[in-house]
Amino acid sequence: MNSLKFFCASLLGLAISCGMASAQDVVRINGSNTLGNGIVPVLVQGWMKKFGYSQISISPAKNGVTKIAARRDGESLEVEINGKGSRLGFQDLLDGNTEIAMMSRSLSAKEIDDGWQLGNLNSPDQEHVIALQAMTAIVNADNPIAGLDVSQLSKILSGEITDWRQLGGRPGAIRLHIARPGTGLAEMQSAILNVKPAAKNIQRHNDSGEIRAAVAKDANAIGIAEFTEKAGTYRVLPIRVADRLIPADKLHVMTEDYPLMRRLYFYTGQIITALGRGFLTYAESDEGQRLLASKGFLSVAPMLLAESDKKEFPKEYAQWVDGASRVSFSFRFGNAFSVFDSRGAQDLARLKDFMSRPENRNRKVILIGHAEKQSSIYLANSVSNEYADLVANALKEIGINPTRVRGVGFSLPLTLANNAIYRNRRVEIWLR
Repeated sequence: MNSLKFFCASLLGLAISCGMASAQDVVRINGSNTLGNGIVPVLVQGWMKKFGYSQISISPAKNGVTKIAARRDGESLEVEINGKGSRLGFQDLLDGNTEIAMMSRSLSAKEIDDGWQLGNLNSPDQEHVIALQAMTAIVNADNPIAGLDVSQLSKILSGEITDWRQLGGRPGAIRLHIARPGTGLAEMQSAILNVKPAAKNIQRHNDSGEIRAAVAKDANAIGIAEFTEKAGTYRVLPIRVADRLIPADKLHVMTEDYPLMRRLYFYTGQIITALGRGFLTYAESDEGQRLLASKGFLSVAPMLLAESDKKEFPKEYAQWVDGASRVSFSFRFGNAFSVFDSRGAQDLARLKDFMSRPENRNRKVILIGHAEKQSSIYLANSVSNEYADLVANALKEIGINPTRVRGVGFSLPLTLANNAIYRNRRVEIWLR
């Protein structure tokens, strides 16, 4: 996001709010417990500190509500964070009981229709990707299995697959370790895999640390844990997608190539108070996103990441990106409101700021387009080139001139499912 624009918008928001603090000194943010438990309190405190608030205090959660209070120039400010669940948070947005709805999923078509009076809820002005979240399948270090696909992992959870030999491994009863109900990890597991755990050999734990420790001790164990960059005495399995093994590493999670991940959202109406707008602007800013990253969350702040393995790349593709590093997001294509989806539209501004940094000003930009399956290889290549050209034109409008713009068709798909072909419509950004 443009730094000057961010500063002015945030300063204006807080300046206006100071004049009306006695009338509007409470900001309510309701919805997802995943966001409300960790991410939002971190962002709220960062926002308050940036604009000179002091005496910041956090009240322990009561009836699901956490209150963060602060003072500046004799005026008080309170932010109420109610982690009541995504569905109820959105209903509060419809009813006017919250300024910002926290959502651990995107809105359904019905919810968008129900909220028509609030505006275009899935437009970039009202749908904001604030962070990412991912989980991993982990096994004992001695387990030789190469990887799993999402269907196999779901069948382990449901009890349809009970022995490692059914997956090509050594014979032995599978022992499953997952989070106990009511935890954020259990909620994410349910949302991503959409299956109710029914396997017989299930042990439930309080957190990912307990799951990792249990799996490390048991040769026949498998666990579902939150994503972490830290190594341990266990193996993190890549996930097979369209006959490709996608690693559970930072690059593939942040670029959303890895399947066991999701976006976390803020939704707003078209009209929002100065206080609410100031907080939202900070949450999306590079400073706010880097604060999240420093606390161990998966932010959407751009960074450069090395591709771990280019062996599967088509020959020309490998040559085009030789010596280059990949930017930590891909442009994806969305709805009628924009060429890009909401995150892509917001990432345009982030990329402009990123490229203006001294270390990036002289770097060359390479765009690689990917397409969904078409009736012929020729047509897939043509469509992927069109996607890359669309992004190139958008970048030129903000002063970024790519040196190479190419498409690779359907050569590296991220899904074969007809109902999720949007995952294959993407353009990667590489810098050399």
